[in-house]
Amino acid sequence: MKKKPGKILVAMALFSACVNSAVSQNQPSDTEVCKTSEMVKRFQQRHPGSRQEQEENERFTERFITQSQNVEKKTSAAGSKYIIPCVFHVYGTTQGGKTVNLSTIQTALANWVNKDFKGLNADFGSVHSKFLSIRDTLSIEFALAKKDPDGKPTTGVVFYNTKSGYGNDGTYDSQIQQDAWDNYSYFNIYIMSDLYADGTTGNSGVCWYPSTAMSDKNLARCVYNGAYLGNNTSQEFASVLTHEFGHFLNLIHTFEGGCGVNNDNVNDTPTCTYPGHSCHTSSTVNDPLNCNSALINVENYMDYSGAYGNGCYKMFTQGQVARMKAALDLPSRITLWQTSNLIKTGILTPTGIKETESVAISADVYPNPTQGKFTLHVSSDKQTSCTITVSDVMGKVILTQTTPATGDYSTLLDLSDEAPGVYILSLSSAYSQKVIKLMKE
Repeated sequence: MKKKPGKILVAMALFSACVNSAVSQNQPSDTEVCKTSEMVKRFQQRHPGSRQEQEENERFTERFITQSQNVEKKTSAAGSKYIIPCVFHVYGTTQGGKTVNLSTIQTALANWVNKDFKGLNADFGSVHSKFLSIRDTLSIEFALAKKDPDGKPTTGVVFYNTKSGYGNDGTYDSQIQQDAWDNYSYFNIYIMSDLYADGTTGNSGVCWYPSTAMSDKNLARCVYNGAYLGNNTSQEFASVLTHEFGHFLNLIHTFEGGCGVNNDNVNDTPTCTYPGHSCHTSSTVNDPLNCNSALINVENYMDYSGAYGNGCYKMFTQGQVARMKAALDLPSRITLWQTSNLIKTGILTPTGIKETESVAISADVYPNPTQGKFTLHVSSDKQTSCTITVSDVMGKVILTQTTPATGDYSTLLDLSDEAPGVYILSLSSAYSQKVIKLMKE
């Protein structure tokens, strides 16, 4: 990772921020970016334990990634699909002269955020040749909640009178808490024009890293300008929301700290500096370069470059995806995507089937108990792929693999090298999740 041994990145702990709306400018000025240092300082002063938690999160992330890499050496696994229930709090249906309604938000999620994370964006295949081999995707869906905290039907979008300032730290906590839905059940996104209540309506967004200190107080959030949602802005600038959601999953700006120093704690994103750089003029050009004469990954969603000029947001790296998977297992994020919570928020029915879908899936394991080898048979009445994960009782992942999109599939699970005991098999698809206890004698 791009950091000095034994050093943990804390300067940006629990907070990150995004670019201003001036998409026509290639070099934004310092006055057009979010108040990162000020907000970080405020949060850490008010919550001294947040620094220690961030350090613990970093240590967990390193262990998680190392364990995941060891598992992937044994299998052809890709990992699980995650679904995150979302609620959008909208403060004014007209922002920056643009309409913000349910359709606006649905389009922003469906046509940008969810496609970007999955590598379904139209320009994913045109990534610079230098970075083609390290681009990666995360099988995640940000879905509007269908039940509110009281269990009543909802669209996942709540409208309020115009407000401002929720991008600040501390000043508006009581108002945010009043509007918030349980942070351990919902990802709360606040849509308003004036993020900092300073009269500026050009800032695009700000989002905080995983933090139980925030989630416990219902302050975990992204704050975003409705003028830059989906079709309200340019094709590339609409992906700034993807950038923000990356922060929610513990991704740091690729340029934090400048070139050649500690920055994003990811080992495959080249260091660079801010302000943003121009996009590559071709998929093979050796430009722009960083202070070490290495090519900069300007197409990365966690840079600023992709949002400016002609735009070139296209990809996450393998290291970033690994970091996001680790974030999804942190205490402040892991509850969001659990089956019980997806049922609670209306994303899944009590039978584990996603609303609007009807797929019957069954799974059998035999012999069980066994000396080490299990046969798993999966069948469904429609062709669908499933992710198979086997963990020990402490939660350590032993193996994971993905079935092909078929209605009938069998595979051998070999735990011969593992100690006798109980193991948990999780079978996840777009429609359901099943858990089976395995016993190795």
